[in-house]
Amino acid sequence: MSIVVKNSQLNDETIASLNEMIELDINAVAAFRLTRVIKEISSIVEDKMSTEKKILDKWTIKGEDGNPSPAIDESGNVIPGAVNIKDPEAFTKEMSELLETDNVLQYEKIKFEDLGLKTAKVKDLIKLEFLFD
Repeated sequence: MSIVVKNSQLNDETIASLNEMIELDINAVAAFRLTRVIKEISSIVEDKMSTEKKILDKWTIKGEDGNPSPAIDESGNVIPGAVNIKDPEAFTKEMSELLETDNVLQYEKIKFEDLGLKTAKVKDLIKLEFLFD
């Protein structure tokens, strides 16, 4: 069975959990398989982040200087890190479609018991459940 992971599952926490898994002393065959999967996931994450930036750039209102127009709260204060969006509904729709996209990795799921772990963090297992059978 192939590994299927939605773009919405691929975030900083998932990458951190994968990196923690890499640092563990696991079965050599499982480590080899996991390394190959991680390389493919890393490529997908890069593509996803690039596409997110393109979508944000497409829908961001820009000033005359070409820079993003900062978002302002009700009191007239600039909201740090926020921008104005031309069409929030269209932006949300496009971003949602990206996040709901399935990625199919042509690798078999890894049997958790094959890792040979004595302990594991629940938060990491939750983030990485798409990898395991």
